[in-house]
Amino acid sequence: AWTDAWEDPSNPDPLPMPFQPRLVREAQARISRTAHNNEGSEQLANYFVGQIVGSLNHVKSVRSVMEEFAVQYADTMEQLDELMEE
Repeated sequence: AWTDAWEDPSNPDPLPMPFQPRLVREAQARISRTAHNNEGSEQLANYFVGQIVGSLNHVKSVRSVMEEFAVQYADTMEQLDELMEE
């Protein structure tokens, strides 16, 4: 609902930074505080993501992400060890 309202062409354009965040700060705080037990607030809750969201194209399990982190860490530590030996 929150995003729909922002995208509605009949609504005014957002204010420039830093005014828009200041304008909606109190409303966002109330929405966040009550979203867990209020359907109306839950519909207004918005979880911001960056531009990277456009490149998300599949779901990964936490297990696979953690395995990738561990392998990358081990590889990096091995490379650092090799650099230290030189």
